[in-house]
Amino acid sequence: MPKQMIESITAKKVGWGTDRYRRVTGLTQTEREAVKEGDLVWFRITPRHYTQSGYKIVMYSSYGWDAREPSSGELALLRDE
Repeated sequence: MPKQMIESITAKKVGWGTDRYRRVTGLTQTEREAVKEGDLVWFRITPRHYTQSGYKIVMYSSYGWDAREPSSGELALLRDE
């Protein structure tokens, strides 16, 4: 369970699927720190495929900032907000 759920209104997804340069841009410093501390930072997207929920969860890895689809539990929490 995340400590906090933070909606980012500045985040944008760049690149999709297996695109080599896909990433998330526009995160504030506070949002970046929150992700690294284990908080759930999310943003809304316009679904491009019927399997997409309309939400993305920000994650950080050795490749940089990216986003993923929420799990079923996370999706339930997002829809309750």
